[in-house]
Amino acid sequence: MSYCELCGHQTFEKKMVVVDGTVFNVCIACSKRGKPYTSPQIAVKKKKPFAAKKPQKKIGLADETILTPNFARLIRETRMKMGLTHEQLGMKMNEKAQILKKFETGSLKPDEIFAKKLERYLGIKLYVSANSDEE
Repeated sequence: MSYCELCGHQTFEKKMVVVDGTVFNVCIACSKRGKPYTSPQIAVKKKKPFAAKKPQKKIGLADETILTPNFARLIRETRMKMGLTHEQLGMKMNEKAQILKKFETGSLKPDEIFAKKLERYLGIKLYVSANSDEE
């Protein structure tokens, strides 16, 4: 035996109803005041067949390449062989001449993106494979 949660009367038979978004255990007489409660259905995810998976491309890690130790000398020598000043190379690459000077003195190391740009314009290789013994 239990009590109706709306009117408080003792009841032998209870129903679950929703009144203003709240679920109550009520007697038959009070069950008219709300909507019948139905328990939510648990969504079952459909599994895709194993063969339907596409092979994923592996992302290359930045640790596989390293900046060559003599990058500063290499940049300077190549720029001078091409007969370009810092300003001319900077204009060609759409970069500031001051940053090129810092790379050539070794006070600043180019990141991979800038190094690729230098490699393209100067025709040199700054980042080499970490597994090789190149310098």
